[in-house]
Amino acid sequence: MISGTTKIFYMLAHPIAHVRTPEVINPLFKSRNIDAIMVPVHFTPEDFAAGWAAMKRTRNLGGIVVSVPLKEQAFELADEADSVAAELGAANVIRRNEDGRMIATNLDGQGFLRGMLNDGSDAKDSKALVVGAGGAGKAIAFGLARSGCASLKVSDLDRARAQALVDDIRKRYPGLDVESSDNGLDGIDLLVNATPCGLHPKTDPLPVDIKQLKSDMLVADIIMKPRETPLLTAALKAGCDVRYGAGMLDKQIDLMVSYFGY
Repeated sequence: MISGTTKIFYMLAHPIAHVRTPEVINPLFKSRNIDAIMVPVHFTPEDFAAGWAAMKRTRNLGGIVVSVPLKEQAFELADEADSVAAELGAANVIRRNEDGRMIATNLDGQGFLRGMLNDGSDAKDSKALVVGAGGAGKAIAFGLARSGCASLKVSDLDRARAQALVDDIRKRYPGLDVESSDNGLDGIDLLVNATPCGLHPKTDPLPVDIKQLKSDMLVADIIMKPRETPLLTAALKAGCDVRYGAGMLDKQIDLMVSYFGY
């Protein structure tokens, strides 16, 4: 039952139709008798700053979850950010305090490692390639570095963005073999798609050349809808070990609810 005391939470993205967080977190609110609801809200990057100003003034807003491509903007607009979000320059969960201050964190890396790579153990000693250096890609790349991968390559259409991420990782993990790269799979045994490629299977390009997939690779795709992206379909056909994007969110839900104060 939604009433005048119900706390509202927003799920923000552009586009919005693929988001899965509301359908996962709302049953959890209900099962725990939490008087709250999450609804999807669609802001474009151009409208996000104006929307943010309105959210700060929405007194019954408890917080927001932020997806592609708004995570860097959310970090910049937040009144305060923890060390994880600051390390990445991107935020995916924001708590609105009673005084209207917006406090940011980033749970992507922790959720990815817990939900898709067995707390990071599957990344240890791997030769990894992360395709996409945006908000999620940054969190995943740092998570892989923390997990003890043998080497790490980062690929992005924006080469400067990929190189900036590599430079940040080198500062914090000087012993790691990390470099900006193309999306070739030679020598790679762990591939992560951290781009939106696959949200629209009929029109999106593939993030890598699927002819280079080999059966000894682990292939993870953070896209949640559709569950089986064209990349994962190809990886299954090649005999790869595949990991689905839903796992990343599922492991974040409890972390999100706790961050919101429940």
